[in-house]
Amino acid sequence: MAKASSNRIVTFFARLIKVAMVVIVLPAAVGLLLGVLQQLERISVGRLTARAWIDRGFLTYVGLHVLLYRPVPLFRVSHRLFSVLAVWLFGGQVATVVDAGGGGERGGKERGKKGGGGEPQAAQGSTLVAFSPYVIPLYTVLVCALGWILTRWWDPAWVQGPISVLIGVTIAFHWLMTADELQQQRKRWHLETYLLALGLVFVLTLLLGAACLPWALPDFSFVQALSDGLANAQAILTAIIQHLFL
Repeated sequence: MAKASSNRIVTFFARLIKVAMVVIVLPAAVGLLLGVLQQLERISVGRLTARAWIDRGFLTYVGLHVLLYRPVPLFRVSHRLFSVLAVWLFGGQVATVVDAGGGGERGGKERGKKGGGGEPQAAQGSTLVAFSPYVIPLYTVLVCALGWILTRWWDPAWVQGPISVLIGVTIAFHWLMTADELQQQRKRWHLETYLLALGLVFVLTLLLGAACLPWALPDFSFVQALSDGLANAQAILTAIIQHLFL
């Protein structure tokens, strides 16, 4: 009885910590996104801003994803690639986020009982290995690298518009496919765990993608975007605290 009560207390505080992290991560995600968009609005690419080009690509893919086709095999390719790299770098072996930590919060106990004898399961790995494919927008990085190469050979005015559209397409592809993938595990997780996973994936993906943007758009300042994003996040958190407690 005492042990069960202790476990419930630990679980309660663990969930409480996750809720607090969600409260911090989600405003940070919104703030960073606004910071990146503010920087993109300052960059002119032809007759439009860089943000307008990226928005066109983003919305085009969203329409295709919702109405016509979800390119799951293309997402699996990048997922497998980074799974292999993560296994090689950090050790462990994991196919999806469910396998990390014994199959999730609600399925882990049952899977542990099936294993029997206290022996560890053969193909379990770390959470780092599980989430690494989700936080690296492979195709966005490749498009930015392609933009850098093309601008060495052709006039950037001709290259940056189409490349910006492709950046919008690839980041929408990564976010939507990742959201679909994590949604499949929703029943295994508590709500705060699911929201925290989405928030962390979004923030890390946004940071990595923004760090690569100067390759294709030299006028983009990642440092300034990060500074603006942190200022926006602080303003959002301050507004939330004032609304709730003051």
